[in-house]
Amino acid sequence: MEKLLLGKPVADFLDKNSQKIISEYTSKFKKQPILTAITVGDNPASLLYVSRKEDKAKELGVTFNWIKLSQDSSSGEVLDVIEKSKTISQGIIIQLPLPDQFNFEEIVNLIPPDLDVDGLSTHNLGYLFSSTPKIIPATSLAILELLKFYDIETEDKNIVIAGRSRLVSSPLSKLLSSKMYNANVTVVHSKTTNLKNYINQADIFISAIGKGKIFNKSFFKEKAVIIDVGISRVGEKNLGDIDPTNLEEYVVARSPFPGGVGPITVSALFSNLAELIK
Repeated sequence: MEKLLLGKPVADFLDKNSQKIISEYTSKFKKQPILTAITVGDNPASLLYVSRKEDKAKELGVTFNWIKLSQDSSSGEVLDVIEKSKTISQGIIIQLPLPDQFNFEEIVNLIPPDLDVDGLSTHNLGYLFSSTPKIIPATSLAILELLKFYDIETEDKNIVIAGRSRLVSSPLSKLLSSKMYNANVTVVHSKTTNLKNYINQADIFISAIGKGKIFNKSFFKEKAVIIDVGISRVGEKNLGDIDPTNLEEYVVARSPFPGGVGPITVSALFSNLAELIK
């Protein structure tokens, strides 16, 4: 019988640690820390994600400063907002994806490294790739915390990551192959031929593609660990990358969708905020 790697216990564990640090900050400075979130446009998924972050902020005692800009806003307007927010905020996030007129690299690097809660600036990623990570992007951190919480061994394990995003696969592949985790990491993507051959060798498979139920039982090694990070909208339903049909007696453990990595990601963001204010 597969073990379900539920996200809520992991999120609760992170929240408990974050709340302690946030409470100490509030007691010391006689005010709550402020997290500024900037959204550009009205992408429904983005607004939903930010509303979840707002709920978590209230739960943990963080003041949530949500700044909503119109779809046709310019880089200059975003810069102005960040400049004004820097003086009052302990953390700043820019919700992705951004409209097409923006250069992501340019925008994310407007955030000072010590306020970069998402850990996506060139400065903070540089520390990560120099094996001295300070802030780990929230989704990558969520996966690492999931593995740690459920005592999933990584040393000398074959880990295959599907996708090559800055949010997940790039930082995660670097970290899992470091001396801290000692895994043998392979990244596969849309241009990989013989995709199934790679995934069939994985002791741990992490999927961050974003295509509904793209991987089924035939892709997986028996007794593998499967972590589903992808999310896609199909009709009226949100789907993960993994088709769970007939996996109960086949894989050893699996993060479900929903209820797996998702709940941890928001908590990981606030774990990063706690790290910045500590």
